[in-house]
Amino acid sequence: MAIYHTRIKMFSRSKGHSAVAAAAYRAGLLLFDDMTGIKHDYRRRSGVVTTRCFAPVHAPEWATEPQQLWREVRLKEKRKDSQEAREFEIALPCELTDEQRSELAWDICRDLISRYGFAIQASIHEPPTRGGQNWHLHALATTRRIREDGLHDKTRELDGGASGKAEVEWVREMVASRTNDHLAAAGHTARVDHRNFGDQLTAAIEEGDLERAAELAGREATLPMGKSATALQRIGADCAIADANRSIRQRNAQRRSDLRHRMAENGYLPAPSEGHGHEQALRDRQRELGQPIALGGSGSVGSIQGLGPLTDLRTPAERQDAKRAEARTAFSEATKLWAEDFIATIDLAFAATRKLLAHHAERAATFAHLPSFRADVRAFMKCLKRLKEDAMRFRRRLETEDRLSHLVSQAQSELTRFDSEHPHPGLWTKRQWQMRRARRLQAIGQRQDAHQKAVEATKPEAQADYTRRALQTGVELERLSASMLARYPLQSDLGLNKQAVTEDAQFDMPATRGPRLQ
Repeated sequence: MAIYHTRIKMFSRSKGHSAVAAAAYRAGLLLFDDMTGIKHDYRRRSGVVTTRCFAPVHAPEWATEPQQLWREVRLKEKRKDSQEAREFEIALPCELTDEQRSELAWDICRDLISRYGFAIQASIHEPPTRGGQNWHLHALATTRRIREDGLHDKTRELDGGASGKAEVEWVREMVASRTNDHLAAAGHTARVDHRNFGDQLTAAIEEGDLERAAELAGREATLPMGKSATALQRIGADCAIADANRSIRQRNAQRRSDLRHRMAENGYLPAPSEGHGHEQALRDRQRELGQPIALGGSGSVGSIQGLGPLTDLRTPAERQDAKRAEARTAFSEATKLWAEDFIATIDLAFAATRKLLAHHAERAATFAHLPSFRADVRAFMKCLKRLKEDAMRFRRRLETEDRLSHLVSQAQSELTRFDSEHPHPGLWTKRQWQMRRARRLQAIGQRQDAHQKAVEATKPEAQADYTRRALQTGVELERLSASMLARYPLQSDLGLNKQAVTEDAQFDMPATRGPRLQ
């Protein structure tokens, strides 16, 4: 299950911190601190998957070399209480592959650099145990912006106060947004949310998602485990924090079950199917938690925290008004979607669809009270979105091919740079050197395989298939539009071409069509 975690931490001389030591530890490197004369050697540490340095395009070349970057940071900071580095510790989804996690991590770093103008050393760490889920990113950033001639002014907007809170919230939201984008692109349904339970509950209420609201209401947060408690739990030893969290999860499960039962009784959730009533749900949950199965139980809850009494949420008239407003909004959004340029790539006149949308506001105002109209609007919107997806598929395949080609070149350049800088093991052992080089070779192979698949997906026969599928979806949309014109006519439709508004109108696929998708 994808989890959300973003933490920002400062490294300050007043607390005995060293940016060089922090960078060496997180990257698993040997770095020398010129100020203290100490060698920080963490080349033998495990768990570091990969490390990369990022900097603005105008930054000097040394900004992407860890040793030189942190040497410059130490030299630039003169005060004995200087803050040398700022770390962004970010959870990465276990659902993604190594390559997908890397792309997510690099995108997050690029967004941070674009906003704040500093340099970043980014290290991806794997879980400490086999099969673990704690993949995470350590993005160690300079506290100063970097320009053509080196380090300059401090990034004070992140230091604290009202602006600092706003910037931290931006970082948290950006991380969640980027994570969800990459999960969706990889075909996963899991999502993360950077908001606290209270904000999520408020949003669920505003959106009318009562089931989600019931799940969030009154949820009790578990306690942070920490390294010591996690280690005790791993070996099966007694642990007070683990026991407390187990009790919290049990109380949350009981509360969620009771709330769902009460909402179902009041008509806010569908009634449970045969054989899956409230008592059965309690027994299933107790079996899942390893508890003795207890028969009976009340489930008596008068209200949901933050919601008030369940019976006072919305009247039937208010629910009908909300549904009508939803239909009107969806129809309005359909016109905006229709105005996008993907329609021009499909060789179809779309006469019925254009006429249907010509008076969308009037049609929605006239027929939004009908359940059949609302259902048809949902079907129309779904079909229109699928049409856009089909029409844009080839363009997206071309963009993917171009991006993967760039990634292949990037991986090859990384191997070339490694071979030029480390022709021999040097300070590494031979095995460590071989492992680092093998990882770069593996990255090249994986990206070349992905690029070859992308090339196959952009061949002329594939393009023709995309065109055919988009045309089929367009014909389906036209049929649905003609049906809606006939079922929900307006005075404004009079005088329109009868062929476009006849429910039984036939739309034949053209015999031959050249691919037009770009």
